[in-house]
Amino acid sequence: MEITREYKQDDNNLLSKIVVIGDANVGKTNIIRRIMGEDFREMEATIGVEFMYLNIKDIDKDDPSKSLSIQIWDTSGAERYKAITTSHIRGADGAYIVYDISNESSFINLKYWYNCIKDAADNDIIIYLIGNKSDLIYEEGRAVKKMDAIDFVKKYNLQGYSECSAKNNENIQETFKLFYTSIYHKNKKKLIEKTRNRNEFITQKKEENNLEKCC
Repeated sequence: MEITREYKQDDNNLLSKIVVIGDANVGKTNIIRRIMGEDFREMEATIGVEFMYLNIKDIDKDDPSKSLSIQIWDTSGAERYKAITTSHIRGADGAYIVYDISNESSFINLKYWYNCIKDAADNDIIIYLIGNKSDLIYEEGRAVKKMDAIDFVKKYNLQGYSECSAKNNENIQETFKLFYTSIYHKNKKKLIEKTRNRNEFITQKKEENNLEKCC
Protein backbone atom coordinates (compact mmCIF):
# COMPACT_ATOMS: atom_id res chain seq x y z
CA MET A 1 0.00 0.00 0.00
CA GLU A 2 1.11 3.53 -0.73
CA ILE A 3 -0.01 6.52 1.34
CA THR A 4 -0.14 10.00 -0.18
CA ARG A 5 -1.94 13.31 0.23
CA GLU A 6 -2.50 13.63 -3.51
CA TYR A 7 -4.54 11.70 -6.07
CA LYS A 8 -2.51 10.26 -8.94
CA GLN A 9 -4.23 10.83 -12.26
CA ASP A 10 -4.50 7.50 -14.08
CA ASP A 11 -7.50 5.88 -15.80
CA ASN A 12 -6.53 2.51 -14.30
CA ASN A 13 -6.22 3.97 -10.80
CA LEU A 14 -9.88 4.11 -9.79
CA LEU A 15 -10.90 6.80 -7.33
CA SER A 16 -13.01 5.93 -4.29
CA LYS A 17 -14.10 7.96 -1.28
CA ILE A 18 -14.64 6.48 2.19
CA VAL A 19 -15.85 8.29 5.31
CA VAL A 20 -15.32 7.14 8.90
CA ILE A 21 -18.02 8.48 11.21
CA GLY A 22 -19.39 7.98 14.71
CA ASP A 23 -19.40 9.63 18.12
CA ALA A 24 -16.36 11.43 19.50
CA ASN A 25 -13.77 9.26 21.26
CA VAL A 26 -14.83 5.94 19.75
CA GLY A 27 -11.40 5.57 18.11
CA LYS A 28 -12.02 6.58 14.49
CA THR A 29 -8.66 8.27 14.02
CA ASN A 30 -6.68 5.36 15.47
CA ILE A 31 -8.55 2.90 13.25
CA ILE A 32 -7.43 4.97 10.26
CA ARG A 33 -3.89 5.16 11.65
CA ARG A 34 -3.79 1.37 11.87
CA ILE A 35 -5.15 1.04 8.33
CA MET A 36 -2.32 3.28 7.24
CA GLY A 37 0.22 1.09 9.03
CA GLU A 38 0.91 3.59 11.80
CA ASP A 39 1.16 3.09 15.55
CA PHE A 40 -1.66 3.63 18.02
CA ARG A 41 -1.47 6.71 20.20
CA GLU A 42 -3.72 8.54 22.60
CA MET A 43 -5.14 11.49 20.71
CA GLU A 44 -7.35 14.51 21.17
CA ALA A 45 -10.66 14.63 19.34
CA THR A 46 -10.46 15.33 15.60
CA ILE A 47 -11.22 18.93 14.67
CA GLY A 48 -13.42 19.18 11.59
CA VAL A 49 -12.30 16.64 8.96
CA GLU A 50 -9.01 15.32 7.61
CA PHE A 51 -8.26 13.07 4.65
CA MET A 52 -5.49 11.22 2.84
CA TYR A 53 -5.17 8.74 -0.02
CA LEU A 54 -4.38 5.05 0.24
CA ASN A 55 -3.33 3.46 -3.05
CA ILE A 56 -3.90 -0.28 -3.36
CA LYS A 57 -2.63 -2.46 -6.21
CA ASP A 58 -3.78 -5.95 -7.24
CA ILE A 59 -7.40 -5.07 -6.54
CA ASP A 60 -8.72 -7.15 -9.46
CA LYS A 61 -7.24 -10.57 -10.26
CA ASP A 62 -8.97 -10.50 -13.67
CA ASP A 63 -7.46 -7.10 -14.53
CA PRO A 64 -4.02 -6.65 -12.88
CA SER A 65 -3.67 -3.18 -14.40
CA LYS A 66 -6.42 -1.83 -12.11
CA SER A 67 -5.60 -0.20 -8.78
CA LEU A 68 -7.72 1.64 -6.23
CA SER A 69 -6.99 5.09 -4.83
CA ILE A 70 -9.04 5.39 -1.64
CA GLN A 71 -9.62 8.85 -0.20
CA ILE A 72 -10.26 8.22 3.50
CA TRP A 73 -12.02 10.99 5.42
CA ASP A 74 -11.57 11.15 9.19
CA THR A 75 -14.55 13.06 10.57
CA SER A 76 -15.25 14.59 13.95
CA GLY A 77 -18.05 13.25 16.13
CA ALA A 78 -18.23 16.43 18.18
CA GLU A 79 -21.59 18.20 18.22
CA ARG A 80 -20.26 21.50 16.86
CA TYR A 81 -18.79 19.80 13.76
CA LYS A 82 -21.77 17.64 12.82
CA ALA A 83 -22.85 19.91 9.97
CA ILE A 84 -19.34 19.76 8.49
CA THR A 85 -19.21 15.99 8.93
CA THR A 86 -22.53 15.54 7.14
CA SER A 87 -21.42 17.67 4.18
CA HIS A 88 -18.37 15.46 3.64
CA ILE A 89 -20.47 12.30 3.40
CA ARG A 90 -21.68 13.43 -0.03
CA GLY A 91 -20.04 11.53 -2.85
CA ALA A 92 -18.80 8.73 -0.59
CA ASP A 93 -18.71 5.20 -1.96
CA GLY A 94 -18.34 3.63 1.46
CA ALA A 95 -18.75 4.46 5.14
CA TYR A 96 -17.47 3.01 8.38
CA ILE A 97 -19.84 3.69 11.27
CA VAL A 98 -17.82 3.23 14.45
CA TYR A 99 -18.99 2.76 18.03
CA ASP A 100 -17.22 1.88 21.28
CA ILE A 101 -18.08 -1.60 22.59
CA SER A 102 -17.64 -0.35 26.17
CA ASN A 103 -19.86 2.72 25.66
CA GLU A 104 -23.58 2.09 25.21
CA SER A 105 -24.44 5.66 24.22
CA SER A 106 -22.11 5.45 21.21
CA PHE A 107 -24.16 2.45 20.06
CA ILE A 108 -27.49 4.14 20.70
CA ASN A 109 -26.35 7.04 18.51
CA LEU A 110 -25.66 4.76 15.53
CA LYS A 111 -29.13 5.41 14.12
CA TYR A 112 -28.33 9.14 13.97
CA TRP A 113 -25.13 8.49 12.01
CA TYR A 114 -26.88 6.01 9.74
CA ASN A 115 -29.53 8.61 8.92
CA CYS A 116 -26.79 11.18 8.19
CA ILE A 117 -25.34 8.79 5.63
CA LYS A 118 -28.67 7.97 3.99
CA ASP A 119 -29.63 11.66 3.81
CA ALA A 120 -26.36 12.74 2.17
CA ALA A 121 -25.01 9.78 0.18
CA ASP A 122 -26.17 7.80 -2.85
CA ASN A 123 -28.32 4.72 -2.26
CA ASP A 124 -25.55 2.36 -3.39
CA ILE A 125 -23.09 3.41 -0.67
CA ILE A 126 -21.49 0.44 1.12
CA ILE A 127 -21.84 0.76 4.91
CA TYR A 128 -19.89 -1.32 7.42
CA LEU A 129 -20.41 -1.30 11.19
CA ILE A 130 -17.31 -1.35 13.40
CA GLY A 131 -17.31 -2.10 17.13
CA ASN A 132 -13.99 -0.71 18.36
CA LYS A 133 -12.09 -1.15 21.65
CA SER A 134 -12.59 -4.90 21.97
CA ASP A 135 -9.47 -4.83 24.17
CA LEU A 136 -11.57 -3.22 26.91
CA ILE A 137 -14.04 -6.10 27.17
CA TYR A 138 -11.89 -7.88 29.75
CA GLU A 139 -11.01 -4.70 31.63
CA GLU A 140 -14.26 -2.71 31.73
CA GLY A 141 -16.79 -5.24 30.48
CA ARG A 142 -18.97 -5.25 27.41
CA ALA A 143 -21.62 -2.50 27.32
CA VAL A 144 -23.00 -3.53 23.92
CA LYS A 145 -24.01 -7.12 23.18
CA LYS A 146 -22.63 -8.53 19.95
CA MET A 147 -26.08 -9.77 18.96
CA ASP A 148 -27.47 -6.23 19.28
CA ALA A 149 -24.89 -5.05 16.76
CA ILE A 150 -25.71 -7.93 14.42
CA ASP A 151 -29.41 -7.06 14.70
CA PHE A 152 -28.59 -3.44 13.78
CA VAL A 153 -26.74 -4.63 10.67
CA LYS A 154 -29.68 -6.81 9.62
CA LYS A 155 -32.28 -4.13 10.33
CA TYR A 156 -30.54 -1.48 8.23
CA ASN A 157 -29.16 -3.88 5.62
CA LEU A 158 -25.51 -2.96 6.16
CA GLN A 159 -22.67 -4.68 4.33
CA GLY A 160 -21.20 -6.25 7.46
CA TYR A 161 -20.01 -5.97 11.03
CA SER A 162 -16.75 -6.50 12.83
CA GLU A 163 -15.35 -6.02 16.31
CA CYS A 164 -11.78 -4.82 16.47
CA SER A 165 -9.16 -3.12 18.61
CA ALA A 166 -7.23 -0.19 17.22
CA LYS A 167 -5.07 -0.25 20.34
CA ASN A 168 -3.98 -3.87 19.84
CA ASN A 169 -4.25 -3.69 16.03
CA GLU A 170 -6.67 -6.62 15.98
CA ASN A 171 -8.94 -7.30 13.00
CA ILE A 172 -8.26 -3.88 11.44
CA GLN A 173 -6.57 -4.78 8.15
CA GLU A 174 -8.66 -7.91 7.56
CA THR A 175 -11.93 -6.00 7.95
CA PHE A 176 -10.78 -3.09 5.82
CA LYS A 177 -9.76 -5.39 2.96
CA LEU A 178 -13.23 -6.96 2.94
CA PHE A 179 -14.70 -3.46 2.96
CA TYR A 180 -12.82 -1.90 0.04
CA THR A 181 -13.04 -5.13 -1.99
CA SER A 182 -16.83 -4.99 -1.65
CA ILE A 183 -16.86 -1.37 -2.78
CA TYR A 184 -14.75 -2.17 -5.82
CA HIS A 185 -16.68 -5.22 -7.02
CA LYS A 186 -20.18 -3.88 -6.29
CA ASN A 187 -19.67 -0.39 -7.72
CA LYS A 188 -16.89 -0.88 -10.26
CA LYS A 189 -18.73 0.81 -13.13
CA LYS A 190 -19.51 3.81 -10.97
CA LEU A 191 -15.87 4.09 -9.85
CA ILE A 192 -14.70 3.97 -13.47
CA GLU A 193 -17.10 6.79 -14.38
CA LYS A 194 -16.11 8.84 -11.35
CA THR A 195 -12.42 8.44 -12.19
CA ARG A 196 -12.97 9.41 -15.82
CA ASN A 197 -14.87 12.56 -14.81
CA ARG A 198 -12.23 13.45 -12.23
CA ASN A 199 -9.39 13.02 -14.71
CA GLU A 200 -11.20 15.05 -17.37
CA PHE A 201 -11.72 17.82 -14.81
CA ILE A 202 -8.03 17.79 -13.81
CA THR A 203 -6.92 17.85 -17.46
CA GLN A 204 -9.27 20.74 -18.23
CA LYS A 205 -7.97 22.76 -15.27
CA LYS A 206 -4.37 22.15 -16.31
CA GLU A 207 -5.13 23.34 -19.84
CA GLU A 208 -6.88 26.44 -18.52
CA ASN A 209 -3.93 27.24 -16.23
CA ASN A 210 -1.48 26.81 -19.13
CA LEU A 211 -3.53 29.20 -21.26
CA GLU A 212 -3.52 31.78 -18.47
CA LYS A 213 0.26 31.49 -18.07
CA CYS A 214 1.04 31.78 -21.76
CA CYS A 215 -1.29 34.75 -22.31
